[in-house]
Amino acid sequence: AKVETIRDNPLSAMKVADEEFKIEEKNRAKIQKEEADRSTLKVAKDWVLCSSSKGPAELMETVILEKTIIKLGSLLALGFGQAGAQIIGHNMSGVDSACVDAMIEGTRVECIIGAARIRDFSIATEVLQAKVMTFVNQIAEILHGVVDEFHGYASKNNGDFFLVIWRQPPDFDESKASKLADMAMVAFARILGAVHRSPVLAAYRGHPGLQQRLGKNCRVNVCSALHRGWAIEGAVGSEFKVDASYLSPNVSITETLERATQIYGVSILLSEAVVKAASPMMAAKSRLIDRVIITGSVTPMDLHVIDLDYMSLTVEPAPIKALTWSSKQRFRARQFLESEKNMKWHDEVHMSSLFNENSEIALMRFRYTLEFTHVFNMGYQNYLEGEWQVAQRLLSRTRTMLGLVDGPSLALMRFMEAPYQFQAPKGWQGVRDLGLAHVP
Repeated sequence: AKVETIRDNPLSAMKVADEEFKIEEKNRAKIQKEEADRSTLKVAKDWVLCSSSKGPAELMETVILEKTIIKLGSLLALGFGQAGAQIIGHNMSGVDSACVDAMIEGTRVECIIGAARIRDFSIATEVLQAKVMTFVNQIAEILHGVVDEFHGYASKNNGDFFLVIWRQPPDFDESKASKLADMAMVAFARILGAVHRSPVLAAYRGHPGLQQRLGKNCRVNVCSALHRGWAIEGAVGSEFKVDASYLSPNVSITETLERATQIYGVSILLSEAVVKAASPMMAAKSRLIDRVIITGSVTPMDLHVIDLDYMSLTVEPAPIKALTWSSKQRFRARQFLESEKNMKWHDEVHMSSLFNENSEIALMRFRYTLEFTHVFNMGYQNYLEGEWQVAQRLLSRTRTMLGLVDGPSLALMRFMEAPYQFQAPKGWQGVRDLGLAHVP
């Protein structure tokens, strides 16, 4: 039955492994109790008669095979992820042949696509050398953990770049699709806070090599973007090597949006499609900052930002005693995380409430006042309408109103200044080509 479960749903292998571990722990506890209940007389009798209880019976061959298949299934689920579930399921469903056919047709899916990138990664690689793998994995542990908690899937890891997916099943109604978009927005805000609060990652701020290359105020940082659209889910490669991934112009758009975070000086960019899909309460957490043409999109697209100031965060105190993880502790942690994850879909749980009640997010948003938002919105509307001198005056205020430089205000002013000298070009429609923008 366990093997059939893995065959029908390859991603369930991890849960099957947990259930198997739970049974093993119960059996182990039962044996220990029976041994503890043996009377002193019985122990003495065994000693006098030089007899002993039989040791544990040898595992049957079928049990060994079953446990091996569960382990292999878990490894496949880790390696292929959600995009590779069909590849595994397709090859395990047939019993007529032992041949493997990984090159199956892709499937079109509706999803929210997330892209995240580690800043200054090339410098970190040069400085950290062999330790850069540990560095990347420490960030991946945070990113993947939060994404999984909010029902997303890790798809591709490529050095400094992470692609994550929130897959929308065909049977989702509008409310569930909206909640999925909310989850993606909350997840990326939580990731930013967790990265800058982590005592493990904070240790790199004092690394002499990184300080020499990046300055004394260097820190580990991750920038990200979210977009919504279709993608083809399936295998990419050949009979020699296959990667399970997602291919679509929407994936390219998401990667472009992530790179644009440097243009606007922000940590999280959202496309118009994500904000429209989100609930009104979560959509209100974003700020409209530009309207652009992006390669891969047939129509102009509004860009939004979630305003978060990670410099407001303090590092979480390191644990006094380092925890040594055992199989039992890992099992309990997985069970707790699974219950927290399942709770997110309950009707009484609203993502906007989780967003508002999170202390890290509240600290990061404290600086952004209602006055700032109103002034920026007026400046942006004048920018759209071609009243660039009025926009210059308003955006000049918001650029420094927060006590730090507001990236979107600065980006719009740079665009209006060179080469236009704050005079809207003839035929201005409120849209600019993002591909022509320069990273400062």
